[in-house]
Amino acid sequence: MTTGGCRGETAAAMKSRKLSFLEFWRSKKERGALLRRANQLKLHPSQMGRLLADSEVRAAIQNGKMASLLPPVGTEVFRRFTPASLGEIQERHEAEEKERKRRKKNKEVAEDDLPKPVGDLEERKPLPFVFGDPPPELLYTPLEELDPYYQSQKTFIVLSKGNVLHRFSAERPCYLLSPFSPLRTVAIKILIHSFFSLFIMMTLLTNCVFMTMSDPPAWSGIVEYVFIAVYTFETIVKVASRGFCVGKFTFLRDPWNWLDVMVVTTAYLIMFVNLGKLSVLWMVPRTLKLLAVIPVSGLKTTVRALVQSVKRLAGVTVLAALCLSVIALTALHLFMGSLKHRCVMIPLHSNQTSYEDVTYGYYDNKTGSSVFDFNEYINNQNSTYFLPGQVDALLCGNGSDAEVCPEGHLCVKGGRNPNYGFTSYDSFGWSLLSVFRLMTQDFRENLVQMTLQAAGKRCLIFFVLVFPVCLCLLSLVLAVVAMASGEQEEADVAEAKQKEKEFSQILKVLKRREEEEQAASRAALSEEQEGESRQSQERRSTAVEESEEDQRTCPLCWFVFADLLLKWNCCGYWRWLKQRLYTFITNPFFDLGIVVCLVLNTVFMAAEHYPMTEGFYWQLTVAHLVFTVIFLAEMILKLVALGLYGYFQVGWNVFDSIVVAVSLQELFLFSYLLNTLLLMRVLRLARWWPSLRMLLKFIWTSVKALRNLILVLLIMVFIFTIVGIQLFRKDYRDNVCHIALPRWQMNDFFHAFLIIVRILFGEWIETTWDCMEASGQTMCLIFFIMVLVIGKLLILTLFLTLLLSSVISDSLVAPDEKENNNLQIAIGLIKKAVAWNKTCILGCIRTLQGKKDHVNPDHRVDSMEENRKVYVDLNLVTSDQPVSEVKAHIESQRVPTAEIEFNRPENEDEQKKQQCDDVQKHPKVQQDEDDEARKGSIPEDCCSDKCYRCCPFLDVGTSQGSARVWSNFRRACFSIVQQKYFEILIIFIILLSSGALMFEDIHLQHRRVLKTVVETADQVFTFLFLLEMFLKWIAFGLKKYFTNAWCWLDFLILDVSLVSLTADMLGFSQVGAIQSLRTLRALGPLRALSRFRGLRLAVEAVVRTVCSTWNMLLVFMVVWLIFSIMGVDLFAGRFYHCVNETSEESFSPSVVDNKTDCFSLINDNYTEARWKNAKFNFDSVPSGFLSLLVLATSTLWTDIMNAAVDAREVDIQPEYEANLQMYLFYICFIITTFFTFNLFIRVVIDNLQRHKSGRKPVFMTEEQQKTVKKLFLEKPQHPVPRPQNRCQSLLFDLVTRPCFEVFMVVLICLNVVTLMVETDEQSLEKEVILFFIHFTFIIIFFIEFLLKIIALRQHYFKDSFNIIDFVVITVSIVDIFLTDLLEKFFVASTLFPLLRVARVARILHLIPCARGTRTLLVAFLKSLPALFNIGLLLFIIMFTFSIFGMFNFAYVKKEEGIDNMFNFETFGNSIVCMFMVTTSSGWAGLLRPLMNFPPDCDPNMENPGSTVTGDCVNPLVAIGFFASYILLTILLVVHMYIAVILETFSSGDAETLCEDDLQMFYKTWRRFDSDASQCIQYSELSDFCDSLQDPLRIPKPNTIRLIHMDLPLLPGDKIHCVDVLLALATQVSGDPGEMDSLKTRMEEQLKANTPKVSYEPISSTLQRKQEEVAASVIQRAYRKRLLQHGDAKETALESVGVSGGVSGSSHPGGALE
Repeated sequence: MTTGGCRGETAAAMKSRKLSFLEFWRSKKERGALLRRANQLKLHPSQMGRLLADSEVRAAIQNGKMASLLPPVGTEVFRRFTPASLGEIQERHEAEEKERKRRKKNKEVAEDDLPKPVGDLEERKPLPFVFGDPPPELLYTPLEELDPYYQSQKTFIVLSKGNVLHRFSAERPCYLLSPFSPLRTVAIKILIHSFFSLFIMMTLLTNCVFMTMSDPPAWSGIVEYVFIAVYTFETIVKVASRGFCVGKFTFLRDPWNWLDVMVVTTAYLIMFVNLGKLSVLWMVPRTLKLLAVIPVSGLKTTVRALVQSVKRLAGVTVLAALCLSVIALTALHLFMGSLKHRCVMIPLHSNQTSYEDVTYGYYDNKTGSSVFDFNEYINNQNSTYFLPGQVDALLCGNGSDAEVCPEGHLCVKGGRNPNYGFTSYDSFGWSLLSVFRLMTQDFRENLVQMTLQAAGKRCLIFFVLVFPVCLCLLSLVLAVVAMASGEQEEADVAEAKQKEKEFSQILKVLKRREEEEQAASRAALSEEQEGESRQSQERRSTAVEESEEDQRTCPLCWFVFADLLLKWNCCGYWRWLKQRLYTFITNPFFDLGIVVCLVLNTVFMAAEHYPMTEGFYWQLTVAHLVFTVIFLAEMILKLVALGLYGYFQVGWNVFDSIVVAVSLQELFLFSYLLNTLLLMRVLRLARWWPSLRMLLKFIWTSVKALRNLILVLLIMVFIFTIVGIQLFRKDYRDNVCHIALPRWQMNDFFHAFLIIVRILFGEWIETTWDCMEASGQTMCLIFFIMVLVIGKLLILTLFLTLLLSSVISDSLVAPDEKENNNLQIAIGLIKKAVAWNKTCILGCIRTLQGKKDHVNPDHRVDSMEENRKVYVDLNLVTSDQPVSEVKAHIESQRVPTAEIEFNRPENEDEQKKQQCDDVQKHPKVQQDEDDEARKGSIPEDCCSDKCYRCCPFLDVGTSQGSARVWSNFRRACFSIVQQKYFEILIIFIILLSSGALMFEDIHLQHRRVLKTVVETADQVFTFLFLLEMFLKWIAFGLKKYFTNAWCWLDFLILDVSLVSLTADMLGFSQVGAIQSLRTLRALGPLRALSRFRGLRLAVEAVVRTVCSTWNMLLVFMVVWLIFSIMGVDLFAGRFYHCVNETSEESFSPSVVDNKTDCFSLINDNYTEARWKNAKFNFDSVPSGFLSLLVLATSTLWTDIMNAAVDAREVDIQPEYEANLQMYLFYICFIITTFFTFNLFIRVVIDNLQRHKSGRKPVFMTEEQQKTVKKLFLEKPQHPVPRPQNRCQSLLFDLVTRPCFEVFMVVLICLNVVTLMVETDEQSLEKEVILFFIHFTFIIIFFIEFLLKIIALRQHYFKDSFNIIDFVVITVSIVDIFLTDLLEKFFVASTLFPLLRVARVARILHLIPCARGTRTLLVAFLKSLPALFNIGLLLFIIMFTFSIFGMFNFAYVKKEEGIDNMFNFETFGNSIVCMFMVTTSSGWAGLLRPLMNFPPDCDPNMENPGSTVTGDCVNPLVAIGFFASYILLTILLVVHMYIAVILETFSSGDAETLCEDDLQMFYKTWRRFDSDASQCIQYSELSDFCDSLQDPLRIPKPNTIRLIHMDLPLLPGDKIHCVDVLLALATQVSGDPGEMDSLKTRMEEQLKANTPKVSYEPISSTLQRKQEEVAASVIQRAYRKRLLQHGDAKETALESVGVSGGVSGSSHPGGALE
């Protein structure tokens, strides 16, 4: 049978049609509305009574899921559980057992037909609305089951307060207590009572309080016994009420009760056994019990969902472990022992210059001994070189691009590794820890710096390759957690849909029944109708009053009190005054004035700085008093106009009154806290600013909607805090002499809590080092990595749930959907008045000039439209009608201008969109689209219409004379610029010009020849770009050229080059303005953005994001402004400290207490002392913004936090942790940043969703999409043929067996393990053993290669894995036998570790073994084109900023982050710095030296060989440089994550069929179709489907499922392979519609490759089943009729013949009865 022709296309069509991420995102509002409606479903008591008592209503809705649970009409819904009930259950159970045995005799029972529990009647859930409220006397009483599934099982239910259902087993607990025992009844009432749960919760909370005590009181031991007694009593009550373990719903059957067992067991175990540090385990279950007892709905469901999401992470965990292991193994063999190289001082009496010379010089050949121990000398810290302020010695390397030791020092290997010896690549474990640190992005710039210092800058390639892998893993984790959150919400939405559907059905039936009764009642007598109508009206009015009273949230007495005292309507004059004031405060200009005052107040608060003059401080104080009076007057006016009752009915007025009250208290009681609370005035802007209001509403709604997740997170933080205290507190105290007690330690609860919070923020490695040094490695690594993984998972789940939650999304309304407020009305009126005054002034000027007033008809229409627009806006605000009704009313008017007004914005938006698209496109692309009909042969007009009107001589004909020559010349230029070779030439020139910029470093002045070449090349490139511009001017015209943004970019960059060249020729190159302008030549590489379509897509996406998020970015700036002003109030002038500039350490407060003491030291000729401010401070609002940016994005945020915690007062020396509560300021800022960043991601995704069309990728071009389809959808068309030779065929069978592949995978793993055991400084014996093991593996893999090449022949190289194997074997042989030869004559030995690492590629064989891992990896590979586009844009930006940094910061003073290797002196060093900044960490260390002012830098210092003087730079330029780069990189990295999530969300969880599944199908088919007829018997289908492997396998019993597939039957009861494969694929993918085209193609290919087979179906499996059932019915009827006539024997013989003739199958019809 030939099956290869259909394989490739089969896999292409096997993907399920799954909801994409953007489609899921688009439906979030509808889902949120549905969930909200489902939670509010409730029947009126009258409707509930009709539902239970009316048989016709019950009959009409009996098909409903919930209605079917109700008992028959006339019976009680809730019945007590009695011994008779237990007997009925026993009878039902026996009947069900008999029915189950009878069904078991049949061939199978469909899973869908089996009874299942009702989800709405699960334990601890409230009763559904259809049951109504039970009588009060039945609460806390055993009742009979309501769920039909449990009615035949020995269970009963008990309802507690709130109609919460509790289910218990009717078996005897511990074989002692019956269900009707009074003791068990009491235990049940105690267990389900709310006071019992409250008592247990308060006990747990009290116990948690005792856990936090560092030094508990002496009587805490007695309290512990009380706690144990309470927990024991709780366990006894649960066992007595539920039973222990026998039967369902017993104590141990509930996993939450396992916590009780752990609590009691650990408590009694610790009482008698000393477990050491493991005794801390008693705390964990007690704290986890809070999740079970806290009365918050949905908390356990949230925990269950978290566990499910952890299961979903199995695939990405395997992939992460694989990738990290490969990277760690690579790093092990590349950098093993490199971090031990350090600069050692050469002894003074030695003149040697190398390590060998030094050791040889101190060796005595006669005595055979050294003068001294050199190893001890190099391990001594006093002999190594340290940079000032650094704990570890300076690392160095012997490579040409590694760190060079200062003069008088040698680079030798010795001592321990950095960071207490815990940062290294000396073994696989430490290498894995370092790589894991890279992936988690914690302090990784330090690791990169140390590695580059020791191994050389060429090793940056390793980190450049690792960065995308880490991005891949993190993005896949995001995608998987997002899919889990999305699936959970989809399940909730499906359940809500079902509930709403059934509720609407019930309401329709009830309404119809009520209408029928009303129609029947109208047939009665008129008098009775009148009486009944009066009574019904009275009842209706009474019901309305009762419903109004029910809706009141306060008692009735409160409303009486409000009517008497809060509503002021005392006299006519007072009402007149209230009316006038109400008109005044509701005027739009009143709100405008308040907004102006708020803005001015914010400006005055932001004007505070340090130091301030007394006059300025007095002005700010007066302004503050004035604004307080204004806002107080506003409140008084509103109180008088609205009254107390009306004023406090508005939430914003309540907020305003609180702010005013705080302001008045601050005037009399000055306090920093009250002064900080005054910043709430800024939040008052949210009343008129929809975007700010949306942010506040988003935060509030998020906290309410995600309270369960937040509670789980807080409990986990508490658990880790107390566990950390108990594990490590003693070690920190005992080892305080061994190491200095670090600031971040676990000596008390608050510090331990701060460490856990810091780990949640992503910083864990530094605290882990301190812990390992103080308490040991194993326990600290386990604890901190566990905190990191679990905490990050919770944070990630919280973030994505917050992002994807439809409930939160439904509560957010975009600003453009809001109605106009008074502020917008006032601004509109002002604009109208300005326009009117402008028209009048212009008219007067024309009159004075003697000109007639020319009325433009268009302008008149526009003014009419503007008037109409303002009128409509006013109506929209003042009217109570909806916007749609207002629009419809205006459109119905006879004035046509209104219709124009409502139609014009859409056209304007389309026009703006078209203009935006034109701006974003390259002229060549635009011309192709605009002149598609002319094929680009005719250029457009050169100038615009306005130019032609102003200068008519420019408009010349093209038919004759010079005009014709000019036209032909333009066409020639047009054809030139449209050629693709012209674009290729320009791209080549751009690359060359960008490369030329790389050589303009500080060494260019010393290289005369290179300088001449670079200058000449700059002139040539400028001339070529000038020529390009002239050609495009002529070809496209000035109009087309200057309406394109990309052309403007080229024009501006070219202008900079022209100005620079002109200044050089005129001798003005040293002018400061010209030098600043020359640095803009760094923008030259940006020319390449418009030349690549993928780059244009990425740029357009970023530009659209910035444009769409501009309003939200402004809101975020206001939020940061609030924190910046708060920082100025708290820390202005408090970051100054007296420091010793030599040691860079601050003086102790006991030595220097304030600024005066510091200056006294300076005056006493102590020149090393200096009163110095921190570089990042809060002395002003701009400085505060910079510090907040460092807090949010850099690893140096701890320095700012430490300075704030140590700060005391202005001009006072800081003291260690003198102000611990300031930690809360930063925690609040980080939490606010978390919400604002989440809202920013929402806006970005909304923007992508608006601009995405269909299911096309957002960041990929059409060519890239085709490439992806070609790579991933086209599969090998033909299997490898089995060779005819007997020996080859045997080898073929061997190498194609699955067991052979499993054996080779095991060998690969063993080979990887042997590579992992290598360590630095290992013994000679170990090296010999490992060499022979590696040699053995090479022989085995070489034998495998020979076997496969013999068996597969030329087909060996058609498999990519075989190619990898061949390369690895070749490299391994070269590594073993030719290393010495190649090292001696060709390359250096440093490259050969890469050859050994190449063996790790064999591990790629593991990928096909894990379906989930492979699916995730394929999804990521499909997103690679999008990542390439965004990554290429990121590289161009990095390249541009590197050139700009080299031009501006090359001569900066070297300190802190700027040193000999990491600086901006050369392009290589500059791009290394920018690469580290790209990861958004460590950039503040590079910025600090750039912010120096004299005397920290010398502006007059001469730089040898350069005309540039000084080592100072402009701090504003440096801040703008780094801030813009950080924001751009964050934006691009966010788009990278979104690109991966978009692809993975759509295909990551879909069940797909790959080539291996199809191969398995065809191999199995061959066994059943030996003659290759493409068909098998229908009777063999069951065995065939059972023989398959997952996901196509349908295990037995499978008859019913195969029948429902409805497969076509061919003559002879045969089925075709195409039909079977498509049916099974449909079962997997769930979308049969996509299989039609696949079926057609497969049939065509099978007909072309195999003999023709009759493929006309005569029936189907479902039709055959129906025929058999019909035949059985006919047989029974016919048999019954014959038996009635007494001829039973003849009837039986005839029925057998009829059965065989009808069925035609191996299964007789009688068996299917």
